[in-house]
Amino acid sequence: MDFLRTEELLGRLSSIVEHPLYEDSPRVTLSATLAVTSMQFAAGVRVLCGESLVLPASSALRSQFEALVRAVWALHRATDNQISRLSAELTRETQQASKNIPLVNEMLLELEKFPQLANLLISLREFKDSSWVPLNSYVHAGIHAIHWTDKRPPPELIDQVFRISNGLVLLGFQHIGILTGRPGIQSEIIAATACYSSCLPNRREDI
Repeated sequence: MDFLRTEELLGRLSSIVEHPLYEDSPRVTLSATLAVTSMQFAAGVRVLCGESLVLPASSALRSQFEALVRAVWALHRATDNQISRLSAELTRETQQASKNIPLVNEMLLELEKFPQLANLLISLREFKDSSWVPLNSYVHAGIHAIHWTDKRPPPELIDQVFRISNGLVLLGFQHIGILTGRPGIQSEIIAATACYSSCLPNRREDI
């Protein structure tokens, strides 16, 4: 796991998106907050991978993914009422009121109604289709969690979790780039990743 190059990449991406949001509406603000939430989970993944703790790292990876999906959903699909409920100050009452927010499957289905999100949804669906079952097993102490409690996880597995998390971080930075409204920022973000293959998932070969 290339921690040094990862931190270098994250620093470069942070400097690229370090601009005000294109508006300070509750919707855009919540979407940006959720993207940062996703990145905080990613920071936890990196720490846990460094300790070879694949169970909690994988659980944090699931939360990272869900926060990222919710960031995109909040921007494009959430109702004003849902935005209000998720943005409220935390109390016992608002905690109860924030229930019944769509789960990942529902959010992804709703996002499929937006043609401009097609490329992003390919990446999100690819992650979910390949990883969701084992990640849920980790979260709920299922067979994957039991197996890797009894057996030392191979370095390849931990490196895979590390790289996947970094790939989701990249998507998070791209989303924040959108929220700045700055032309050309996506090209800057992609260009910045060109020499960081050691810490990102292998590029998908187009069929």
